[in-house]
Amino acid sequence: MTYGEAAVWLGVTPEAVRRRAFRSNWARQPGNDGRTRVRVPDDAPVTRSPTALPDTPALVLALEAHIATLKTDSERLTAELAGEREARQADQEQLASARAAADRATAELVELARRLAAIAETKLPLKPQKLNPSRSRGVDWDGRGGGSYGTDRLGAARGG
Repeated sequence: MTYGEAAVWLGVTPEAVRRRAFRSNWARQPGNDGRTRVRVPDDAPVTRSPTALPDTPALVLALEAHIATLKTDSERLTAELAGEREARQADQEQLASARAAADRATAELVELARRLAAIAETKLPLKPQKLNPSRSRGVDWDGRGGGSYGTDRLGAARGG
C-alpha cells in the first residue's frame, strides 16, 4: 500500500508512516505509478484518533449557558469600552482647551514684556537716591516722626 493508504489505516500522517517505515525497516518498493509502496506488518501499532463523544443534553445545556455568560460579558465590556472612549475624548478636549489658554497666556506675557522693555528704553535712568543715615526706623516716610511702629501713615494708632 502507499504511504497515504497506510497513513489512513494506521491513523497517522503519511510523513509519520514514512519515518516509521525507515526506523522499522519495513519493505519498500517503487510502484508502477511512481508512488512508493510500503509493506506494513500485521503487528504494526494502530494509533487511530479517538472518536468524537456523542452530544449529551447536559453538555449542550452547559455550553449554551456558558455562551450566554460570554455574550453578557462581551456586551458589558463593549459598553465599558465606549464609556472609556468618551471619557478619553472629553479629556483630550479639556487638554486642548488648557493648551490654548496656556498659549494665550504666554502670548500675553510676551506682549507685556515687550511693552515693558519699550517703556524702559524711553525713560531716562533715575538718579540713585542717597539714604540719610540719621533717619531711624522711628521716622515716618514724610519725616514727621512716629515711624511705622504702632501707627499708620497718617499717624493714627493702629488697632490690634
